[in-house]
Amino acid sequence: MIFGKKKIKPDNKHKRTDAPAVTSKKDAGEKAEGATIWITKGNNLVESSMYAEAIQCYDKALEINPGSLEVLNNRGLALARTGRLGDAIKSYDLALVQKPGDTEVLYNKGIALAQMGKASEALECYDKLLAANPADANTWCSKGDVLFEAEKYDQALLAYDRSIKLNPKDETAWNNRGMTLVKFNRYEEAIESYDKALEINPRIEKIWSNKGIVIAKINEKKDKIDLQKIAATLPKEGTATRKDGQESPTNRPAAVQEVKSFDENMVKANSLYSAGKYDEAIECYSKLLEKDIKNKTAWNNKGLALGKLGRLFEAIGCYDKAIEIAPNDYVVINNKGSALFKKGLVSEALECFKITLFRDPGNKTANRGIELCNKYFTK
Repeated sequence: MIFGKKKIKPDNKHKRTDAPAVTSKKDAGEKAEGATIWITKGNNLVESSMYAEAIQCYDKALEINPGSLEVLNNRGLALARTGRLGDAIKSYDLALVQKPGDTEVLYNKGIALAQMGKASEALECYDKLLAANPADANTWCSKGDVLFEAEKYDQALLAYDRSIKLNPKDETAWNNRGMTLVKFNRYEEAIESYDKALEINPRIEKIWSNKGIVIAKINEKKDKIDLQKIAATLPKEGTATRKDGQESPTNRPAAVQEVKSFDENMVKANSLYSAGKYDEAIECYSKLLEKDIKNKTAWNNKGLALGKLGRLFEAIGCYDKAIEIAPNDYVVINNKGSALFKKGLVSEALECFKITLFRDPGNKTANRGIELCNKYFTK
């Protein structure tokens, strides 16, 4: 799974007043104060994942001061988090009219364009940023992500190498470089890259999973694979899987528990799940939970299997157990949101997707979930 860089969050401290021309100092002060109140309220609503309400506040601030760079940027972020990427880009463009080349706005616009699949336009944003600051490691990494999605793997590898040279302590760039090397079947080098990422942050389960997939490829003709190295080949619906076994790139890693040795029941259960034998998989997950009731992964995967059988309330109960153990795991939160939506509990589902999007801006599953919920409410 490729990890991308987060959008810049709105700053709760109002920095730019950008006060409009008025006839008196008193009027200027009143208008600036009114705009600041709406901006602060909007930023606080974003922190609470209340993006639609935040957008309304930013619109009020723009009525007072239509040319505020800060408000237009923050409004773009809020729009993006509700899945309104086209409107977000329009807001960023208005901000860039006020200050062409603003680094925050260009970066956020690049992310939104990438999410819309407009790779060439996203790359234009990143190239402008790199022309102004060629030592920006984050932008090199983000550029690599767009090139990876566009299947320009040779260029993506160069971008990741440049990012790592500037910041060798970034596990994101090392992980994404590993995935790119896999595309060239350079498996040993990919494992080295994943190992570098794990030296920096050994708690990211998805890096273990990516490494495990490569080890499985190398050892696919052997009778037995070292399950401790494979570590995390888990069925999760929060991410998509490509035909080659690699997960599709997404924007951020989940908060995860430390990797433990896998019980045979987990391996067997995951195999049964993949084969569509959900009843048998549930039985294996239950046996695993009898031994380790705090196993978040088993609770999540049992929920997925129950959901496949239409036993959605039971699935939601499993997700709740997993969330009690790992409250910040947005993969599980997304899965709960999907189950709630299928049961017609759309408001509750929307809250789940909002929580994910706040913690992982750009999460495609959450964006799609919010879009479906909004369509439901507008029927």
